Amino acid sequence: MFFAEVTFLMRNGLRLKPAERDPPGRYTVTILESDRDKNNSARNLVEVSLYVSHGAAQMASRGRIVDPVIVPFKGPGFLISGIELEAQHVDGQLRVLEPRQVWHRVPVGRLGVE
Repeated sequence: MFFAEVTFLMRNGLRLKPAERDPPGRYTVTILESDRDKNNSARNLVEVSLYVSHGAAQMASRGRIVDPVIVPFKGPGFLISGIELEAQHVDGQLRVLEPRQVWHRVPVGRLGVE
């Protein structure tokens, strides 16, 4: 687990222009391996998740990607790419969309105001 400022560089699998991107958010970042016996993919998955704090003991998920890859980047921080899993109702049925996502992450020391 670590803290980072994260900028989402894609939405629904499409690259966002700099003017279309939301400002970076501060998140708690976790990297975990999910056992094939405990997920719906029937294979081991590496998952990277973002959480935002809502009080002392409450955290809300703000994003999750699987099969993450660190992408070369010349600026501060690093890029991480993977498949974003998102449940949506399509034609009256609950479906899982799997668009590509890229996050620009800049590690920070803590989540409070610096």
